[in-house]
Amino acid sequence: MAVLEVQNLTYTYAAGSPFEKQAVHAVSFCTRPGELLGIIGHTGSGKSTLVQHLNGLLRPTEGKVLLDGEDIWEKPKEIRRVRFRVGMVFQYPEYQLFEDTIYKDIAFGPRNMGLDEAEIDRRVRLAAGYVGLPEELLDKSPFDLSGGEKRRAAIAGVMAMEPDILVLDEPTAGLDPRGRERVLSLIEDYRARSGATVLLVSHSMEDIARVADRVLVMDQGTVAMLDTVQGVFSRADQLQAMGLTVPAVTQIMLYLREQGVDVGTDVYTVSQAVERLLPLLGGDAGC
Repeated sequence: MAVLEVQNLTYTYAAGSPFEKQAVHAVSFCTRPGELLGIIGHTGSGKSTLVQHLNGLLRPTEGKVLLDGEDIWEKPKEIRRVRFRVGMVFQYPEYQLFEDTIYKDIAFGPRNMGLDEAEIDRRVRLAAGYVGLPEELLDKSPFDLSGGEKRRAAIAGVMAMEPDILVLDEPTAGLDPRGRERVLSLIEDYRARSGATVLLVSHSMEDIARVADRVLVMDQGTVAMLDTVQGVFSRADQLQAMGLTVPAVTQIMLYLREQGVDVGTDVYTVSQAVERLLPLLGGDAGC
């Protein structure tokens, strides 16, 4: 059984008003236990609107969101429990830090779950460890941290609730290359340790190519593609027609193919490019 399933989800903003706009239309997909599903699409394609339905922040105009086979809106008064199981990290989550210490910020979610202090403490320290925040920082103000540390502290606050599903909306936005690498690594590490299912929204094709198992492509509020990373990025021409870029290394390989070099169309990481090009250059990929 799918952990999370979306069935014919449609959402209309300001329905019945002159400003009515359908942001998502008849979207259906499901997630597999423990997978990392990347979600990509141009600005305005419906990505953020879609993921806000997954933990009940938005209620579908039509369709359903199923968690372990049950409609999350079947019992509206219990939607808060859904939000503990489906953790949401918004874009620029560091702007949501508000407590006077990092410890209290990370503890906020677990405390709202009604856990005892011993369990809260365990979760705070475990989550801080996941994101690489040393214990000596926990008593500091969030506003004394660097931008990257704030981002990691905010993500830790969601991880501390130990959700079955972790949804991240552009978690690397605005970070430098080192910060992006750090955040992606902690997401991979968290998934490996916890077994959680992860949905990652990103504009960075390189990020998605590196970490995702499958990719969902949104276009004009609908699902345009849902396939493995290789299956999606091998359709580079279609992605570009939607206004999307492909990983830089894929663009290079497409250019080489246009020049008559037989490199294929399913290369989307540097390591794959090395393996594909070295034999053509007479080199050894094992060196």
